[in-house]
Amino acid sequence: MPRKPPPAIEEDEGPSKEWMESYADAMTLLLAFFIMMFAFALVDETKFFDFKVGMVTALGVSDLTSDNTESLLGQGIGLAPSVGQAAVPTEDIMDNHDAALAEVIEAGTVTSENAEEVRDTIEEQFDELGAEDYVEVALDERGVVIRFDDRILFDSGSADFGVDAPVVLDVVAEVVQTIDNAIEIEGHTDDVPISTVRYPTNWELSGARASSVVRYLFDNHPIPPSRMAAVGLADSRPRENNSTEDGRQANRRVELVIRVEGMVDAGLGIEDPTGLGIDDAPNDPIALAPATNQQQNTQSREEENGDG
Repeated sequence: MPRKPPPAIEEDEGPSKEWMESYADAMTLLLAFFIMMFAFALVDETKFFDFKVGMVTALGVSDLTSDNTESLLGQGIGLAPSVGQAAVPTEDIMDNHDAALAEVIEAGTVTSENAEEVRDTIEEQFDELGAEDYVEVALDERGVVIRFDDRILFDSGSADFGVDAPVVLDVVAEVVQTIDNAIEIEGHTDDVPISTVRYPTNWELSGARASSVVRYLFDNHPIPPSRMAAVGLADSRPRENNSTEDGRQANRRVELVIRVEGMVDAGLGIEDPTGLGIDDAPNDPIALAPATNQQQNTQSREEENGDG
């Protein structure tokens, strides 16, 4: 009788390897997470804004303001529900507004002769809005200056618009789009340092704020971009002493300047924003910037060569 073959010896395959599938899935998710975090840390502000505009447009949403919905215009006629939508004024306010605006449109250009009327016209509109505590309209040697407290336009430490920004900017735009004067938008800060990914210093913050105003006026109103310029000046042009909170708040501002020639020669009671004296103050705001170390060294070498 033939013998039966011995049973086959089963090879020991070791511990189950099914755990590797779960481990590989976990590593893939972690990799994707860190790639996403890295991408968020390198956001291009301009591209992100364009993406945001595209998304809200596609979804039919018009509000590009921040999540901060607390208005500073509670005593006025109301506030804009979204970007590009002005507050709804009363009929009396509109009658006064139309009459004042008609005078500006008829002039076509702001000159030293009608600068006071234009100032009064813009000032009245802000008074009607209840924004007189946050917007100042003045004359200086540059022209008509509309000075915005940063709280009426932006969130703290940001160039993102607050809910009231479209309201006050639309008031200015109605005048600016009817004249042909050059427009300069200056961003100013206090001397408290800022250091964030988006704004490493106050120079970036002030420049971004000025650019946001230009971008809004260009996107929402028929104002040629060739007439506008955005300038970030950080804390180099303080209006008040930065040693007090009130002084720092006064220095955190955006100035929209309607450039007018011959303001000093007109003999108007105008401000001196430089503290240098009207007769000595240069007309070019860039010329007011403090000299850099390189410029000071160059000037010293030129004086030494001249003495030698």
